[in-house]
Amino acid sequence: MRDKAKIQIIRQCLNGRFKASDAIILTSSPRSGSTLLSQILSAIPKSCVLFEPLHIGRVPEAEKAGFSWRTYVDPEIDWPEGATFLRRVFEGRVINDWTSCEMSVGIAYNAEKLIVKFVRANRLLPWICNSFTIPAPIFLIRHPCAVIASQIKYGWDNAKYAPESPPYLDIYPSFRSALEQLNSDVEYLAALWALDQLPVLLQNAPTPWIMITYEELCLRPQRTIERISSRLNLNLDLECALANLKTPSSVVSSSGISGVNGWKRQLTREQITKILQTINKFGITFYSDQDEADYESLYGVKTADHIKSTGYSS
Repeated sequence: MRDKAKIQIIRQCLNGRFKASDAIILTSSPRSGSTLLSQILSAIPKSCVLFEPLHIGRVPEAEKAGFSWRTYVDPEIDWPEGATFLRRVFEGRVINDWTSCEMSVGIAYNAEKLIVKFVRANRLLPWICNSFTIPAPIFLIRHPCAVIASQIKYGWDNAKYAPESPPYLDIYPSFRSALEQLNSDVEYLAALWALDQLPVLLQNAPTPWIMITYEELCLRPQRTIERISSRLNLNLDLECALANLKTPSSVVSSSGISGVNGWKRQLTREQITKILQTINKFGITFYSDQDEADYESLYGVKTADHIKSTGYSS
């Protein structure tokens, strides 16, 4: 079967089958384990994964609707064009060779549940939750040293440039000042990582999403998967999910960062120090040179207030 014919069949199978209000949304920064988690979630019976619909290089509709590589929208803003496009995504109507790369015709034919995987929606998550009535999205966060080690291994161009200041920094002079002081590749990547997490972390508890860490997923998989399944009331095959966890994707394997602490062998002590010092300047202090986050701080009700106060300081 020719690829175009296969995609057309998948498109016909999925078109009009899903309600936007039923979509399971997974978002993380690039190289944070989202592909692995989407494979685990594919243990939901009769589910299919829609792959990275905000990649503007592979999904022209996204760019036409006004999305960029890292779109930020104020949660209170009305954006009809963006909402129309994402509604089509959540309904399974944005299908091409890229977005359907994780599904076969058989999977599409039997699908009753749509999982949408993003690595370019972190900054949009509060707006998405304000704009759509959806199940609690899953926000996946990974140790910045692991993410950056993987990005360096992958040869990311982002290490060459200081990240742009997103609009939400306008009220945080300390964060804007921190951006202006960057002067190395790992600092650029650390700041970019921080800017991708802040729109979520700045929201006061309780939040409408499920936050989990990559490290929890790897070290305590059953407990973490059950937490997701319980919150979303999913009929998830736990045995199948755990089996999928033990079979990493080609995307995961190509990063060259093994386990939860492979970054300690990949990065120098100087690089680790610069990464942690940079994210601290953005009020993110729950990561250190330990393998896992300080969960009391990460999941604490005062986390957003702490980050805001850091950003307000001059």
